[in-house]
Amino acid sequence: MSEKMLNNVKEGTFPEAILNTYGPLNNNEKFKEKYADKSFKILLNPKDGKFAALITINNGTVSIKGLDNQDKKKLDQKEIGWDGYMQTTLALFDEIGKGNLSQSDIVKKVVARKIKMKNVKFVAKLSEMGALLN
Repeated sequence: MSEKMLNNVKEGTFPEAILNTYGPLNNNEKFKEKYADKSFKILLNPKDGKFAALITINNGTVSIKGLDNQDKKKLDQKEIGWDGYMQTTLALFDEIGKGNLSQSDIVKKVVARKIKMKNVKFVAKLSEMGALLN
């Protein structure tokens, strides 16, 4: 069974892009050391996409799960237990992923309600993790 099937990620979807971005961390020794005793979940929900991505960090491993985001109740914090949450458009997720937006640009978009975040300290871990990919 392929890694994508194990993670419930369909090809050509937003969760697959997230898996392709953060999946290589599972082979990164610095990541495994830094996150060896950490466990948290971050939900990334593109409001104009069909699938949200649930990123789970558990004792130095990353897994990505694709979730149908048509029923918002299924994405509720009580339902799936996420620690951090970010919702915006696919285009803005793409800009953030490419590094085209600075921290201040992102803050401005949060204030303007273009990006919705909950528990920012967990969402900020995505940039920490991204830095380990380089």
